[in-house]
Amino acid sequence: MWLSAIIMLFQLFDFGYSESKYNVSYADLDKCKQYNAVSGYNYHTFFKLEELENHSLDNETVINLRLFVITSKDAHILLSDIESATADAQVYEIVIGAGANTFSEIRKQRKKNPLKTKSTKGILSAIDPLPLRIRITKDGLIEVIIEGQDLPLMSASDKSLINVRYLSFSSWGSSQAKWFYDCPINDDEPETHLEEFEPIRFMTPMAKLLHELQMNVSFDPPRWYTPIELKKMVFTRIAYDSWKNSLETRSFIQLSWRDNRTTWLPEEHGNITKVIGFQYLMWTPTIVVKDEAESVTLELLGIDHMSFSYDGHFQFVSREISTETFCSVGESLDWPYETNVCDVVLSTDLPLSPLKVTSDAVSFHPNIIQSDWNVESITKHENTNKNELFLLNDGSFRQETILRLHMKRNNEFYNTVLYAPYFMSNVMILVSFWLEGMLRIWSNGIGILILLVSFLQMSGYVPQTSNPTIFNYFRCTLVFSWLCVVLFVLDTWLRTYGPKMAPDSWLARLISYPHLRSVLRLDGASTYGSLHQRNLEWRDFAKLLDRVVFLAMSGVFIASCFKKI
Repeated sequence: MWLSAIIMLFQLFDFGYSESKYNVSYADLDKCKQYNAVSGYNYHTFFKLEELENHSLDNETVINLRLFVITSKDAHILLSDIESATADAQVYEIVIGAGANTFSEIRKQRKKNPLKTKSTKGILSAIDPLPLRIRITKDGLIEVIIEGQDLPLMSASDKSLINVRYLSFSSWGSSQAKWFYDCPINDDEPETHLEEFEPIRFMTPMAKLLHELQMNVSFDPPRWYTPIELKKMVFTRIAYDSWKNSLETRSFIQLSWRDNRTTWLPEEHGNITKVIGFQYLMWTPTIVVKDEAESVTLELLGIDHMSFSYDGHFQFVSREISTETFCSVGESLDWPYETNVCDVVLSTDLPLSPLKVTSDAVSFHPNIIQSDWNVESITKHENTNKNELFLLNDGSFRQETILRLHMKRNNEFYNTVLYAPYFMSNVMILVSFWLEGMLRIWSNGIGILILLVSFLQMSGYVPQTSNPTIFNYFRCTLVFSWLCVVLFVLDTWLRTYGPKMAPDSWLARLISYPHLRSVLRLDGASTYGSLHQRNLEWRDFAKLLDRVVFLAMSGVFIASCFKKI
Protein backbone atom coordinates (compact mmCIF):
# COMPACT_ATOMS: atom_id res chain seq x y z
CA MET A 1 0.00 0.00 0.00
CA TRP A 2 1.68 3.16 -1.21
CA LEU A 3 -0.01 5.41 1.37
CA SER A 4 1.12 3.23 4.28
CA ALA A 5 4.61 2.94 2.82
CA ILE A 6 5.01 6.71 2.64
CA ILE A 7 3.74 7.10 6.18
CA MET A 8 6.16 4.38 7.36
CA LEU A 9 9.04 6.34 5.82
CA PHE A 10 7.98 9.40 7.78
CA GLN A 11 7.90 7.28 10.92
CA LEU A 12 11.39 5.85 10.28
CA PHE A 13 12.86 9.29 9.83
CA ASP A 14 10.96 10.55 12.91
CA PHE A 15 9.05 13.35 11.18
CA GLY A 16 6.42 13.32 13.97
CA TYR A 17 3.78 11.18 12.26
CA SER A 18 4.12 8.09 14.46
CA GLU A 19 0.83 8.83 16.23
CA SER A 20 -2.42 10.25 14.93
CA LYS A 21 -5.24 12.25 16.42
CA TYR A 22 -6.68 9.05 17.90
CA ASN A 23 -3.25 7.59 18.81
CA VAL A 24 -3.41 5.08 15.96
CA SER A 25 -0.22 3.47 14.75
CA TYR A 26 -0.06 3.70 10.98
CA ALA A 27 1.66 0.30 10.95
CA ASP A 28 -1.77 -1.20 11.61
CA LEU A 29 -3.00 0.06 8.25
CA ASP A 30 -0.60 -2.26 6.41
CA LYS A 31 -2.49 -5.21 7.86
CA CYS A 32 -5.74 -4.02 6.20
CA LYS A 33 -7.03 -3.89 2.68
CA GLN A 34 -7.57 -0.46 1.13
CA TYR A 35 -10.46 0.98 -0.86
CA ASN A 36 -10.64 4.57 -2.15
CA ALA A 37 -14.12 6.11 -2.48
CA VAL A 38 -13.66 8.96 -4.95
CA SER A 39 -16.88 9.08 -6.97
CA GLY A 40 -19.20 10.94 -4.62
CA TYR A 41 -22.27 9.33 -3.10
CA ASN A 42 -22.29 6.03 -4.97
CA TYR A 43 -21.77 2.50 -3.70
CA HIS A 44 -19.79 0.94 -6.54
CA THR A 45 -18.00 -2.03 -5.01
CA PHE A 46 -19.49 -4.63 -2.66
CA PHE A 47 -17.40 -6.96 -0.48
CA LYS A 48 -18.85 -10.29 0.61
CA LEU A 49 -18.53 -10.58 4.39
CA GLU A 50 -17.96 -14.33 4.39
CA GLU A 51 -14.93 -13.85 2.14
CA LEU A 52 -13.21 -11.40 4.53
CA GLU A 53 -10.30 -12.94 6.41
CA ASN A 54 -10.88 -11.11 9.69
CA HIS A 55 -14.66 -11.20 10.03
CA SER A 56 -14.62 -13.41 13.13
CA LEU A 57 -17.95 -13.87 14.91
CA ASP A 58 -19.01 -15.34 18.23
CA ASN A 59 -22.30 -16.63 19.59
CA GLU A 60 -23.68 -13.14 20.14
CA THR A 61 -22.55 -11.12 17.10
CA VAL A 62 -23.58 -11.26 13.45
CA ILE A 63 -21.32 -8.36 12.36
CA ASN A 64 -17.89 -7.60 13.80
CA LEU A 65 -15.80 -5.28 11.63
CA ARG A 66 -12.67 -3.30 12.35
CA LEU A 67 -12.18 -0.31 10.00
CA PHE A 68 -10.10 2.82 9.54
CA VAL A 69 -11.07 5.84 7.46
CA ILE A 70 -9.19 8.97 6.40
CA THR A 71 -11.42 11.75 5.03
CA SER A 72 -12.50 15.27 5.90
CA LYS A 73 -16.24 14.58 6.03
CA ASP A 74 -19.15 12.28 5.08
CA ALA A 75 -17.74 8.76 5.51
CA HIS A 76 -20.46 6.30 4.43
CA ILE A 77 -20.61 2.59 5.32
CA LEU A 78 -23.31 0.35 3.81
CA LEU A 79 -24.32 -3.09 5.12
CA SER A 80 -26.81 -4.81 2.82
CA ASP A 81 -28.37 -8.16 2.07
CA ILE A 82 -27.76 -8.00 -1.69
CA GLU A 83 -25.00 -6.73 -3.93
CA SER A 84 -26.76 -3.44 -4.68
CA ALA A 85 -28.49 -0.64 -2.79
CA THR A 86 -31.64 1.00 -4.12
CA ALA A 87 -33.14 4.05 -2.44
CA ASP A 88 -35.99 2.10 -0.76
CA ALA A 89 -34.04 -1.07 0.11
CA GLN A 90 -33.77 -2.14 3.77
CA VAL A 91 -30.07 -1.65 4.58
CA TYR A 92 -27.90 -0.32 7.37
CA GLU A 93 -26.18 2.92 6.39
CA ILE A 94 -23.72 4.31 8.91
CA VAL A 95 -22.56 7.88 8.22
CA ILE A 96 -19.64 9.33 10.16
CA GLY A 97 -19.08 13.10 10.03
CA ALA A 98 -22.15 13.98 7.99
CA GLY A 99 -23.29 17.58 7.51
CA ALA A 100 -19.75 18.90 6.89
CA ASN A 101 -18.30 16.81 9.74
CA THR A 102 -20.88 17.88 12.34
CA PHE A 103 -23.00 14.80 13.12
CA SER A 104 -23.14 11.02 12.66
CA GLU A 105 -26.09 8.74 12.04
CA ILE A 106 -27.25 5.10 11.86
CA ARG A 107 -29.95 4.62 9.23
CA LYS A 108 -32.08 1.73 8.02
CA GLN A 109 -32.37 3.11 4.49
CA ARG A 110 -30.16 5.21 2.30
CA LYS A 111 -30.36 8.89 3.34
CA LYS A 112 -33.46 8.35 5.52
CA ASN A 113 -35.14 6.38 8.32
CA PRO A 114 -32.53 7.20 11.01
CA LEU A 115 -32.24 4.90 14.01
CA LYS A 116 -29.78 7.16 15.84
CA THR A 117 -28.36 10.65 15.28
CA LYS A 118 -25.59 12.22 17.31
CA SER A 119 -23.55 15.41 17.12
CA THR A 120 -19.89 14.56 16.37
CA LYS A 121 -18.36 17.81 15.24
CA GLY A 122 -14.79 17.49 13.96
CA ILE A 123 -14.62 13.71 14.37
CA LEU A 124 -13.01 13.08 10.96
CA SER A 125 -9.63 14.20 9.67
CA ALA A 126 -8.13 14.35 6.19
CA ILE A 127 -4.77 13.31 7.67
CA ASP A 128 -5.35 11.15 10.74
CA PRO A 129 -7.15 7.78 10.50
CA LEU A 130 -10.27 7.21 12.58
CA PRO A 131 -10.40 3.67 14.10
CA LEU A 132 -13.90 2.19 14.05
CA ARG A 133 -15.48 -1.02 15.25
CA ILE A 134 -18.91 -1.96 13.87
CA ARG A 135 -20.81 -4.56 15.91
CA ILE A 136 -24.30 -5.95 15.38
CA THR A 137 -25.62 -8.56 17.80
CA LYS A 138 -28.28 -11.18 17.32
CA ASP A 139 -30.53 -9.23 19.70
CA GLY A 140 -30.56 -6.28 17.27
CA LEU A 141 -28.05 -4.04 19.02
CA ILE A 142 -26.05 -1.92 16.55
CA GLU A 143 -22.90 -0.28 17.92
CA VAL A 144 -20.42 2.10 16.31
CA ILE A 145 -17.30 2.31 18.47
CA ILE A 146 -14.17 4.43 18.32
CA GLU A 147 -11.41 2.14 19.50
CA GLY A 148 -9.92 3.28 22.77
CA GLN A 149 -13.09 4.92 24.08
CA ASP A 150 -15.10 3.34 26.88
CA LEU A 151 -18.51 4.24 25.48
CA PRO A 152 -19.78 3.61 21.95
CA LEU A 153 -19.91 6.56 19.61
CA MET A 154 -23.47 5.55 18.66
CA SER A 155 -25.76 2.66 19.43
CA ALA A 156 -29.22 1.76 18.22
CA SER A 157 -31.63 -1.13 18.46
CA ASP A 158 -33.49 -2.81 15.62
CA LYS A 159 -35.96 -5.57 16.43
CA SER A 160 -36.40 -6.54 12.77
CA LEU A 161 -32.74 -7.28 12.06
CA ILE A 162 -31.56 -7.30 8.45
CA ASN A 163 -29.59 -10.28 7.18
CA VAL A 164 -26.33 -8.52 6.26
CA ARG A 165 -24.05 -10.23 3.73
CA TYR A 166 -22.27 -7.40 1.91
CA LEU A 167 -20.13 -4.40 2.83
CA SER A 168 -19.62 -1.26 0.76
CA PHE A 169 -18.15 2.23 1.16
CA SER A 170 -18.88 5.68 -0.26
CA SER A 171 -18.08 9.35 0.17
CA TRP A 172 -20.17 12.45 -0.62
CA GLY A 173 -19.87 15.18 -3.23
CA SER A 174 -16.27 16.08 -4.01
CA SER A 175 -14.99 14.53 -0.77
CA GLN A 176 -12.59 11.57 -1.10
CA ALA A 177 -12.41 8.83 1.51
CA LYS A 178 -9.62 6.25 2.01
CA TRP A 179 -11.03 3.14 3.67
CA PHE A 180 -8.98 0.41 5.36
CA TYR A 181 -11.08 -2.72 5.89
CA ASP A 182 -10.69 -6.41 6.73
CA CYS A 183 -8.32 -5.43 9.53
CA PRO A 184 -7.20 -8.05 12.09
CA ILE A 185 -9.31 -8.25 15.25
CA ASN A 186 -7.57 -9.50 18.37
CA ASP A 187 -9.72 -8.76 21.39
CA ASP A 188 -7.51 -10.87 23.71
CA GLU A 189 -4.36 -8.74 23.37
CA PRO A 190 -4.38 -5.25 24.85
CA GLU A 191 -4.12 -2.52 22.25
CA THR A 192 -1.19 -0.69 23.73
CA HIS A 193 -1.02 1.87 20.94
CA LEU A 194 -4.48 3.28 21.73
CA GLU A 195 -5.30 5.60 24.58
CA GLU A 196 -8.66 6.66 25.93
CA PHE A 197 -9.80 9.83 24.25
CA GLU A 198 -10.61 12.40 26.93
CA PRO A 199 -12.07 15.44 25.16
CA ILE A 200 -12.65 17.47 28.34
CA ARG A 201 -8.97 17.53 29.29
CA PHE A 202 -7.57 21.10 29.33
CA MET A 203 -10.86 22.54 28.02
CA THR A 204 -12.06 26.06 28.75
CA PRO A 205 -15.46 26.46 30.45
CA MET A 206 -17.07 27.27 27.09
CA ALA A 207 -15.48 24.24 25.43
CA LYS A 208 -16.59 21.98 28.29
CA LEU A 209 -20.14 23.35 28.02
CA LEU A 210 -20.25 22.73 24.27
CA HIS A 211 -18.85 19.23 24.78
CA GLU A 212 -21.53 18.48 27.35
CA LEU A 213 -24.21 19.78 25.00
CA GLN A 214 -22.87 17.59 22.20
CA MET A 215 -22.96 14.50 24.38
CA ASN A 216 -26.58 15.10 25.43
CA VAL A 217 -28.07 16.80 22.42
CA SER A 218 -30.90 15.32 20.35
CA PHE A 219 -31.66 16.09 16.74
CA ASP A 220 -35.19 14.75 17.15
CA PRO A 221 -37.99 17.34 17.56
CA PRO A 222 -39.46 17.80 21.03
CA ARG A 223 -42.26 15.43 21.97
CA TRP A 224 -44.11 18.07 23.92
CA TYR A 225 -45.90 21.24 22.88
CA THR A 226 -43.21 23.65 21.62
CA PRO A 227 -44.69 26.58 19.66
CA ILE A 228 -42.37 28.42 17.28
CA GLU A 229 -42.85 32.17 17.50
CA LEU A 230 -42.12 34.28 14.44
CA LYS A 231 -41.12 37.56 16.02
CA LYS A 232 -40.00 39.43 12.89
CA MET A 233 -40.35 39.05 9.14
CA VAL A 234 -38.82 41.91 7.15
CA PHE A 235 -39.57 41.89 3.43
CA THR A 236 -36.75 43.21 1.23
CA ARG A 237 -38.34 42.34 -2.12
CA ILE A 238 -41.88 41.61 -3.30
CA ALA A 239 -42.18 41.05 -7.04
CA TYR A 240 -45.47 39.93 -8.55
CA ASP A 241 -45.59 38.81 -12.19
CA SER A 242 -49.23 38.77 -13.33
CA TRP A 243 -48.26 37.13 -16.64
CA LYS A 244 -46.63 34.13 -14.97
CA ASN A 245 -48.92 34.16 -11.92
CA SER A 246 -45.77 34.14 -9.82
CA LEU A 247 -45.07 35.88 -6.52
CA GLU A 248 -41.40 36.25 -5.54
CA THR A 249 -40.48 37.40 -2.06
CA ARG A 250 -37.24 37.94 -0.18
CA SER A 251 -37.18 38.43 3.54
CA PHE A 252 -35.37 38.02 6.84
CA ILE A 253 -37.07 36.16 9.67
CA GLN A 254 -36.47 35.92 13.40
CA LEU A 255 -37.76 32.90 15.32
CA SER A 256 -37.96 32.17 19.03
CA TRP A 257 -38.75 28.97 20.94
CA ARG A 258 -37.91 27.07 24.13
CA ASP A 259 -36.25 23.65 24.30
CA ASN A 260 -35.79 22.32 27.84
CA ARG A 261 -33.37 19.68 26.60
CA THR A 262 -30.69 22.34 26.13
CA THR A 263 -30.22 23.80 29.60
CA TRP A 264 -27.35 24.12 32.05
CA LEU A 265 -26.43 25.73 35.37
CA PRO A 266 -24.33 28.86 34.76
CA GLU A 267 -22.47 28.49 38.07
CA GLU A 268 -21.14 25.10 36.94
CA HIS A 269 -19.83 26.47 33.64
CA GLY A 270 -17.97 29.67 34.47
CA ASN A 271 -21.22 31.70 34.78
CA ILE A 272 -21.88 31.36 31.05
CA THR A 273 -25.53 32.26 30.45
CA LYS A 274 -25.67 32.51 26.67
CA VAL A 275 -24.05 30.80 23.69
CA ILE A 276 -23.99 32.39 20.24
CA GLY A 277 -23.77 30.26 17.10
CA PHE A 278 -23.26 26.47 16.99
CA GLN A 279 -26.64 25.96 15.30
CA TYR A 280 -25.56 22.55 14.05
CA LEU A 281 -25.26 21.20 17.60
CA MET A 282 -28.97 20.72 18.19
CA TRP A 283 -32.46 20.56 16.75
CA THR A 284 -33.81 23.61 14.96
CA PRO A 285 -37.33 23.94 13.53
CA THR A 286 -38.09 23.91 9.83
CA ILE A 287 -40.42 26.55 8.39
CA VAL A 288 -42.15 25.78 5.09
CA VAL A 289 -44.14 27.86 2.60
CA LYS A 290 -47.01 26.39 0.59
CA ASP A 291 -47.04 26.48 -3.20
CA GLU A 292 -50.65 26.05 -4.28
CA ALA A 293 -49.82 25.36 -7.94
CA GLU A 294 -47.51 22.40 -7.24
CA SER A 295 -49.48 21.25 -4.16
CA VAL A 296 -46.24 21.06 -2.15
CA THR A 297 -44.55 22.81 0.74
CA LEU A 298 -41.09 24.30 0.24
CA GLU A 299 -38.56 24.50 3.05
CA LEU A 300 -37.19 27.92 3.94
CA LEU A 301 -33.41 27.74 4.30
CA GLY A 302 -30.82 30.25 5.42
CA ILE A 303 -29.53 30.07 9.01
CA ASP A 304 -27.28 33.03 9.71
CA HIS A 305 -27.28 33.60 13.46
CA MET A 306 -28.55 31.62 16.44
CA SER A 307 -28.19 32.06 20.18
CA PHE A 308 -29.49 30.06 23.12
CA SER A 309 -29.44 30.70 26.85
CA TYR A 310 -29.07 28.49 29.90
CA ASP A 311 -32.86 28.24 30.39
CA GLY A 312 -33.43 26.73 26.93
CA HIS A 313 -34.56 29.92 25.18
CA PHE A 314 -33.52 30.04 21.51
CA GLN A 315 -33.26 33.02 19.15
CA PHE A 316 -32.85 32.34 15.44
CA VAL A 317 -32.17 34.94 12.72
CA SER A 318 -32.02 33.90 9.08
CA ARG A 319 -30.07 35.26 6.20
CA GLU A 320 -32.13 36.54 3.26
CA ILE A 321 -34.65 33.89 2.24
CA SER A 322 -36.17 33.72 -1.26
CA THR A 323 -39.55 32.17 -2.09
CA GLU A 324 -41.50 31.82 -5.32
CA THR A 325 -45.15 30.77 -5.08
CA PHE A 326 -48.21 30.71 -7.30
CA CYS A 327 -50.67 33.61 -7.27
CA SER A 328 -53.24 34.08 -10.01
CA VAL A 329 -54.70 37.38 -11.16
CA GLY A 330 -58.45 37.51 -11.71
CA GLU A 331 -60.36 39.00 -14.62
CA SER A 332 -60.79 42.74 -14.24
CA LEU A 333 -62.17 45.65 -16.24
CA ASP A 334 -60.12 48.18 -14.25
CA TRP A 335 -56.74 47.59 -15.88
CA PRO A 336 -54.34 49.17 -15.10
CA TYR A 337 -56.05 50.18 -11.87
CA GLU A 338 -56.91 46.68 -10.68
CA THR A 339 -56.03 45.18 -7.30
CA ASN A 340 -55.08 41.66 -6.34
CA VAL A 341 -54.48 39.53 -3.24
CA CYS A 342 -51.61 37.05 -2.86
CA ASP A 343 -51.01 34.74 0.10
CA VAL A 344 -47.74 33.68 1.67
CA VAL A 345 -48.73 30.58 3.66
CA LEU A 346 -46.24 29.57 6.38
CA SER A 347 -46.29 26.52 8.65
CA THR A 348 -44.16 23.81 10.22
CA ASP A 349 -44.18 20.05 9.58
CA LEU A 350 -44.64 19.20 13.26
CA PRO A 351 -48.04 19.03 14.98
CA LEU A 352 -46.53 19.86 18.40
CA SER A 353 -44.55 22.83 17.07
CA PRO A 354 -47.02 25.13 15.32
CA LEU A 355 -45.93 28.50 13.97
CA LYS A 356 -47.20 31.55 15.83
CA VAL A 357 -46.82 34.99 14.24
CA THR A 358 -46.98 38.04 16.48
CA SER A 359 -49.24 40.91 15.48
CA ASP A 360 -46.41 43.35 14.68
CA ALA A 361 -43.99 40.80 13.20
CA VAL A 362 -44.34 41.70 9.52
CA SER A 363 -42.71 44.86 8.16
CA PHE A 364 -41.05 46.31 5.07
CA HIS A 365 -37.40 47.14 4.65
CA PRO A 366 -36.86 50.89 4.01
CA ASN A 367 -35.24 50.07 0.67
CA ILE A 368 -37.72 47.38 -0.36
CA ILE A 369 -37.74 46.48 -4.06
CA GLN A 370 -41.14 46.03 -5.69
CA SER A 371 -42.36 45.34 -9.21
CA ASP A 372 -45.17 47.09 -11.10
CA TRP A 373 -47.43 45.93 -8.25
CA ASN A 374 -47.20 47.75 -4.93
CA VAL A 375 -48.17 46.12 -1.64
CA GLU A 376 -50.53 48.47 0.18
CA SER A 377 -51.05 46.35 3.30
CA ILE A 378 -50.48 42.89 4.80
CA THR A 379 -53.05 41.14 6.97
CA LYS A 380 -52.53 38.01 9.09
CA HIS A 381 -54.94 35.06 9.15
CA GLU A 382 -54.97 31.62 10.77
CA ASN A 383 -56.13 28.55 8.85
CA THR A 384 -56.47 24.81 9.39
CA ASN A 385 -55.62 23.11 6.09
CA LYS A 386 -57.56 19.85 5.83
CA ASN A 387 -56.46 19.05 2.29
CA GLU A 388 -55.02 15.53 2.29
CA LEU A 389 -52.12 16.74 0.11
CA PHE A 390 -50.87 18.93 2.97
CA LEU A 391 -51.48 16.65 5.97
CA LEU A 392 -48.67 16.29 8.48
CA ASN A 393 -46.70 13.06 8.81
CA ASP A 394 -48.94 11.79 11.60
CA GLY A 395 -52.07 12.47 9.53
CA SER A 396 -53.19 15.53 11.48
CA PHE A 397 -54.34 18.78 9.90
CA ARG A 398 -51.77 21.45 9.13
CA GLN A 399 -52.03 24.69 11.12
CA GLU A 400 -51.12 27.56 8.79
CA THR A 401 -50.41 31.25 9.15
CA ILE A 402 -51.48 33.23 6.09
CA LEU A 403 -49.81 36.54 5.31
CA ARG A 404 -52.22 38.15 2.86
CA LEU A 405 -50.60 40.75 0.59
CA HIS A 406 -53.06 43.35 -0.71
CA MET A 407 -51.53 44.74 -3.89
CA LYS A 408 -52.36 47.40 -6.47
CA ARG A 409 -50.86 47.82 -9.88
CA ASN A 410 -48.57 50.80 -10.29
CA ASN A 411 -50.14 52.62 -13.29
CA GLU A 412 -47.75 55.54 -13.74
CA PHE A 413 -45.89 53.74 -16.49
CA TYR A 414 -49.11 52.87 -18.33
CA ASN A 415 -50.39 56.42 -18.09
CA THR A 416 -47.28 57.62 -19.91
CA VAL A 417 -46.90 54.84 -22.44
CA LEU A 418 -50.55 54.24 -23.35
CA TYR A 419 -52.82 57.12 -22.41
CA ALA A 420 -50.68 59.93 -23.80
CA PRO A 421 -50.74 58.37 -27.31
CA TYR A 422 -54.48 57.78 -26.92
CA PHE A 423 -55.13 61.46 -26.25
CA MET A 424 -52.80 62.58 -29.05
CA SER A 425 -54.50 60.32 -31.62
CA ASN A 426 -57.93 61.65 -30.64
CA VAL A 427 -56.78 65.25 -31.03
CA MET A 428 -55.33 64.55 -34.49
CA ILE A 429 -58.53 62.86 -35.67
CA LEU A 430 -60.76 65.63 -34.29
CA VAL A 431 -58.64 68.29 -36.02
CA SER A 432 -58.97 66.42 -39.32
CA PHE A 433 -62.75 67.04 -39.32
CA TRP A 434 -62.02 70.75 -39.89
CA LEU A 435 -59.44 70.29 -42.61
CA GLU A 436 -59.92 70.00 -46.34
CA GLY A 437 -58.32 67.86 -49.00
CA MET A 438 -55.21 65.82 -48.29
CA LEU A 439 -54.57 67.66 -45.04
CA ARG A 440 -57.64 65.91 -43.68
CA ILE A 441 -56.33 62.50 -44.78
CA TRP A 442 -52.83 63.15 -43.38
CA SER A 443 -54.11 64.32 -39.99
CA ASN A 444 -56.52 61.40 -39.74
CA GLY A 445 -53.85 58.92 -40.83
CA ILE A 446 -51.32 60.15 -38.27
CA GLY A 447 -53.95 59.85 -35.54
CA ILE A 448 -54.80 56.29 -36.63
CA LEU A 449 -51.13 55.33 -36.76
CA ILE A 450 -50.51 56.61 -33.23
CA LEU A 451 -53.64 54.81 -32.03
CA LEU A 452 -52.68 51.48 -33.62
CA VAL A 453 -49.11 51.59 -32.33
CA SER A 454 -50.26 52.29 -28.78
CA PHE A 455 -52.95 49.63 -29.10
CA LEU A 456 -50.42 47.00 -30.20
CA GLN A 457 -48.06 48.10 -27.46
CA MET A 458 -50.82 47.83 -24.90
CA SER A 459 -51.59 44.23 -25.91
CA GLY A 460 -48.15 43.30 -24.61
CA TYR A 461 -48.97 44.51 -21.10
CA VAL A 462 -52.63 43.68 -20.59
CA PRO A 463 -53.17 40.27 -18.91
CA GLN A 464 -54.94 37.74 -21.09
CA THR A 465 -57.77 37.43 -18.58
CA SER A 466 -58.49 41.19 -18.64
CA ASN A 467 -60.77 43.16 -20.93
CA PRO A 468 -60.13 46.73 -19.77
CA THR A 469 -62.52 49.62 -20.35
CA ILE A 470 -59.94 51.49 -22.42
CA PHE A 471 -60.45 48.87 -25.15
CA ASN A 472 -63.96 50.27 -25.69
CA TYR A 473 -62.62 53.80 -26.10
CA PHE A 474 -60.02 52.57 -28.57
CA ARG A 475 -62.78 50.92 -30.60
CA CYS A 476 -64.88 54.10 -30.55
CA THR A 477 -61.92 56.17 -31.77
CA LEU A 478 -61.32 53.71 -34.61
CA VAL A 479 -64.99 53.90 -35.65
CA PHE A 480 -64.99 57.71 -35.62
CA SER A 481 -61.77 57.75 -37.64
CA TRP A 482 -63.33 55.45 -40.22
CA LEU A 483 -66.46 57.66 -40.39
CA CYS A 484 -64.25 60.73 -40.89
CA VAL A 485 -62.66 59.14 -43.96
CA VAL A 486 -66.02 57.91 -45.31
CA LEU A 487 -67.58 61.37 -44.97
CA PHE A 488 -64.58 62.95 -46.68
CA VAL A 489 -64.96 60.57 -49.63
CA LEU A 490 -68.72 61.20 -49.71
CA ASP A 491 -68.23 65.00 -49.61
CA THR A 492 -65.68 64.82 -52.43
CA TRP A 493 -68.04 62.75 -54.61
CA LEU A 494 -71.10 64.92 -53.91
CA ARG A 495 -69.12 68.08 -54.63
CA THR A 496 -68.43 66.75 -58.13
CA TYR A 497 -71.47 64.68 -59.00
CA GLY A 498 -74.06 65.42 -56.34
CA PRO A 499 -77.63 66.45 -57.38
CA LYS A 500 -79.68 69.29 -56.02
CA MET A 501 -82.04 68.85 -53.09
CA ALA A 502 -85.74 69.70 -53.41
CA PRO A 503 -86.28 73.07 -51.66
CA ASP A 504 -89.55 72.12 -49.93
CA SER A 505 -88.41 68.80 -48.54
CA TRP A 506 -88.17 68.33 -44.75
CA LEU A 507 -84.50 67.53 -45.11
CA ALA A 508 -83.84 70.82 -46.89
CA ARG A 509 -85.76 72.71 -44.20
CA LEU A 510 -83.71 70.93 -41.51
CA ILE A 511 -80.39 71.71 -43.15
CA SER A 512 -81.34 75.36 -43.77
CA TYR A 513 -82.50 75.93 -40.17
CA PRO A 514 -80.42 78.94 -38.98
CA HIS A 515 -79.92 77.90 -35.34
CA LEU A 516 -78.83 74.39 -36.34
CA ARG A 517 -76.40 75.79 -38.89
CA SER A 518 -75.05 78.17 -36.26
CA VAL A 519 -74.46 75.35 -33.75
CA LEU A 520 -72.81 73.14 -36.35
CA ARG A 521 -70.76 76.06 -37.69
CA LEU A 522 -72.15 75.77 -41.21
CA ASP A 523 -71.95 78.73 -43.64
CA GLY A 524 -74.97 81.01 -44.16
CA ALA A 525 -76.47 80.56 -40.73
CA SER A 526 -78.25 84.01 -40.83
CA THR A 527 -79.62 83.82 -44.38
CA TYR A 528 -82.42 81.34 -43.87
CA GLY A 529 -84.73 83.01 -46.42
CA SER A 530 -82.22 82.99 -49.24
CA LEU A 531 -81.19 79.45 -48.47
CA HIS A 532 -84.78 78.31 -48.44
CA GLN A 533 -85.43 79.87 -51.80
CA ARG A 534 -82.56 78.20 -53.58
CA ASN A 535 -81.94 74.52 -54.10
CA LEU A 536 -79.64 73.02 -51.48
CA GLU A 537 -76.98 70.47 -52.46
CA TRP A 538 -76.60 66.98 -50.99
CA ARG A 539 -73.05 67.83 -49.92
CA ASP A 540 -74.66 70.18 -47.37
CA PHE A 541 -76.21 67.09 -45.81
CA ALA A 542 -72.77 65.35 -45.84
CA LYS A 543 -71.30 68.41 -44.14
CA LEU A 544 -74.07 68.19 -41.54
CA LEU A 545 -73.24 64.54 -40.87
CA ASP A 546 -69.55 65.46 -40.64
CA ARG A 547 -70.30 67.99 -37.88
CA VAL A 548 -72.55 65.53 -36.02
CA VAL A 549 -69.84 62.84 -36.03
CA PHE A 550 -67.33 65.43 -34.81
CA LEU A 551 -69.58 66.37 -31.89
CA ALA A 552 -70.20 62.71 -31.03
CA MET A 553 -66.47 61.93 -31.02
CA SER A 554 -65.78 65.04 -28.94
CA GLY A 555 -68.35 63.91 -26.38
CA VAL A 556 -66.80 60.44 -26.09
CA PHE A 557 -63.31 61.93 -25.85
CA ILE A 558 -64.33 64.39 -23.12
CA ALA A 559 -66.04 61.58 -21.22
CA SER A 560 -62.85 59.49 -21.36
CA CYS A 561 -60.86 62.42 -19.95
CA PHE A 562 -63.06 62.69 -16.86
CA LYS A 563 -63.54 58.95 -16.37
CA LYS A 564 -60.90 56.58 -15.00
CA ILE A 565 -60.21 54.40 -18.00
